[in-house]
Amino acid sequence: MTRGLMASLAIFLVAGAVTSVFFIQFCASVFQCGCQPLWGDADRYCNIHAAHGRHCPWCSFGYTGYALVYGAMILAQAVCAFLPLRWGWGWPLRLISSLAAFPAVGTVLAVSLGLYTGYWNR
Repeated sequence: MTRGLMASLAIFLVAGAVTSVFFIQFCASVFQCGCQPLWGDADRYCNIHAAHGRHCPWCSFGYTGYALVYGAMILAQAVCAFLPLRWGWGWPLRLISSLAAFPAVGTVLAVSLGLYTGYWNR
């Protein structure tokens, strides 16, 4: 394995780990749905479990929807980490862009699904 590929893999693993740990907290920040950190109660208090009222757009589509949102974030991070660009992107810029892909893609998906489901209209 070449040194460049090893660096890209390390960048992707770090960015993916950050996304994996803070994904549910990002959801809670955007939707104010009641989700807690993974090391707490996770989705125990998410409004998806309430019989009435609005339901978190990410959780309301089940595991498939959750996986698609998470997968889109991870895919964007992989592109930033592995895409061979000739712009002189050193590892620091690749790491920053991979980490930034999480909130950037997450915000686009959260707003899109929130508007699609009418989450903020209720």
